[in-house]
Amino acid sequence: MKHDFLKSASLLALFSAFTAVMYACNSSSNDPSAPERDHEVSSSSAPPIMSSIEVTEVSPIRFQPPTFNVNGDESVFNFNGSAILDGWDTTANADSENDPFFTGITLTLAHVNAMGQNEQTPIQLTYTAPVFPKDAINLGEMGVSMVDLEKTQCGTFKLFVVLTATNDPAVPEKFISVDSVTFTRSEEACMPEPEPVSSSAADVIISEAELSQYKGKMSTSTIYGFSFIDNAEVPMAQAQIRVEVDEAGKLTLFGVNGYRVAKYNNDKDKNFDDDYSSKYLPESPAHIGNFRFSETKLAESVSSFDIDYFWVVIGPAFNADTGDDFFAVTLESKEVPDGNGVRPLNIIFYKK
Repeated sequence: MKHDFLKSASLLALFSAFTAVMYACNSSSNDPSAPERDHEVSSSSAPPIMSSIEVTEVSPIRFQPPTFNVNGDESVFNFNGSAILDGWDTTANADSENDPFFTGITLTLAHVNAMGQNEQTPIQLTYTAPVFPKDAINLGEMGVSMVDLEKTQCGTFKLFVVLTATNDPAVPEKFISVDSVTFTRSEEACMPEPEPVSSSAADVIISEAELSQYKGKMSTSTIYGFSFIDNAEVPMAQAQIRVEVDEAGKLTLFGVNGYRVAKYNNDKDKNFDDDYSSKYLPESPAHIGNFRFSETKLAESVSSFDIDYFWVVIGPAFNADTGDDFFAVTLESKEVPDGNGVRPLNIIFYKK
């Protein structure tokens, strides 16, 4: 059985031998410089996808399957995943007492067409190439990403990770293993951005009037509502809003005493940076313009009052220039109903 000390010594010796072999190969080239660290690889210039890869049946390469995460507008996909070498794999290392080491990595991005076939894509991968030899690979540390701010192509994609390793410096690609991850960019992400709404449109309010943030407590009481003026639950005749709850626990927001309500329009475009909620609030000071709405959408009530969005509340004395009689409110949390079924609510709101 090989011991850790012997494993380390043999690995260092192999690294040195591998480096010497690679240097000898490079010395006959017109470009003796070290491999580039920063890569921007276009799969459109590659040969047919994965056509020339011959995976070795027996390999000491062990993958942690690749994964991905995506930003809000689906313009950037970041990849994670890793691989190590099993030096104790007696089958892969049957012909050598040396420990294996990685000698290379190839990343290939493919678009999956309607026939399920992998095809070339003009979208590029970016990453920082590791320096070989190595005893481990980590895609996150390499910064492997698909950055396509122009959203030139949507649909299903596949990232192939091809790793080579050896325990014989004279045969750098003795072991070849492949893993992949499939991911999708929605077709909606590639649709053209909607034309910005003109500030001169009669049903759109755009204002820079400043607003301050407050928190309040109210409930689903049928005799009390909430006053933004007093920042408190008050008798219904003095309130601007009230909230009802149905048997399923769903909340409906009402405007009272001449006030009307509407859900903001911020979530109607592809800009996720202003989709404010109780968990994602605008910077202070906020402005009326942070809560876009259409006057034609104002109504006596709006359903699904919850933590995920903001609702505007407009009164009879509303003045877009000064911010008078304008309020934006969201649900922060809801508590357990009391014995009468009345549910206490915590809200966050903005006002002049």
